[in-house]
Amino acid sequence: MCDNLFMHTRRNFLKQAGKIAIAAAAGGLFFPGCANLHKGAPGLDETLKTGRYKALTRDWDPIYGPPIKWSPRYGGLSHFQGHIQGSAVTPGVDYDVPIGTPLVPMTASYFRQHTKDEHESLYILLVDIFHPGYRIVFGHLDRALVDETFHLSGEVMKYLGGGVRPLRRGEIVALSGNSGLGPIEYRWAQTPHLHISLYYLNSNSRTMAYLDPEKYGLDGGRPVFWDGETALDGEVEKRISKLELTLKNFKQETDSWPKTGDFFELSGQLMEHYHLLGKAEGKTILDSKPFHDLRGLLKRVVLEEKRFLPGTRPYSLMMKIVGYSTDERQEIILTLPFIGTGLEKVYKKPVYEEGPFYHLTPTQKLKP
Repeated sequence: MCDNLFMHTRRNFLKQAGKIAIAAAAGGLFFPGCANLHKGAPGLDETLKTGRYKALTRDWDPIYGPPIKWSPRYGGLSHFQGHIQGSAVTPGVDYDVPIGTPLVPMTASYFRQHTKDEHESLYILLVDIFHPGYRIVFGHLDRALVDETFHLSGEVMKYLGGGVRPLRRGEIVALSGNSGLGPIEYRWAQTPHLHISLYYLNSNSRTMAYLDPEKYGLDGGRPVFWDGETALDGEVEKRISKLELTLKNFKQETDSWPKTGDFFELSGQLMEHYHLLGKAEGKTILDSKPFHDLRGLLKRVVLEEKRFLPGTRPYSLMMKIVGYSTDERQEIILTLPFIGTGLEKVYKKPVYEEGPFYHLTPTQKLKP
């Protein structure tokens, strides 16, 4: 019976799950084998074709990605507070995405675990490279594209910069799905979505704390799409040097923008603040009003007004200016685990692809 069900969207899933629930209730039956109500998903290459991926993401916010899933289990949105109020076993955030959606790491990571839980949910566990206390879980997957080649076992700190294969933000590591048991309202069938959990493991005190992933994006806000180039990973104290370099090349960057429309207007406004900034260096930049005016302008036109989308130069400049001036107390900066529409060619192929990038030797160290 389950083999005949081929669903990729939550809407289609609910239609089919509803029919099964009615039939099961009428006959007093339950089909445990239907917890995964789909036959499969399109291949990755097929999914990433411009037209197909554009259709898949057409209802997503152009900056903040897919919507948070609504769940009858929590009586509302499946965000972090929803999970906690719903007494979820694993607090996190559920993104409402179709089966087969390509997933990428939210930080530069090591792969730690790939398994199924007691409810048959397939998940992977990723460890942040530079701050290994932070761990990210992707759950209810359809397929994982990482294997033992990338596996990190034992004491994490022994492997930092060593021979374990790192995963970058631009590599596709898994496909979302609907594995595992769902809520009783859907006869225990799982709706298509991606569950993300972020937690901090303190090895000294042997304690673990779940964190809200939506408070670890740029500047402590919601994660946004990565632009495919901005180096947000590394030691926190090195952010200021990256900020200095960005400002050093600021005029050259804005001069390369089109001299038309919003680009021309924004570059002119930014240069006014930049000239007032003068020759500020180091952490004095962060105390400068012109810098915060410049920074605030970029946040407003990109994140609030959404006038410049991922793939544009102003968007990338915003990521650098805001990312490199994010409070040092925020050790990691998360980006969405999804590929922004139009950036498919910027991202790397799956991690199992051949090529020099994918075969680091034990003597090579990951650079910030």
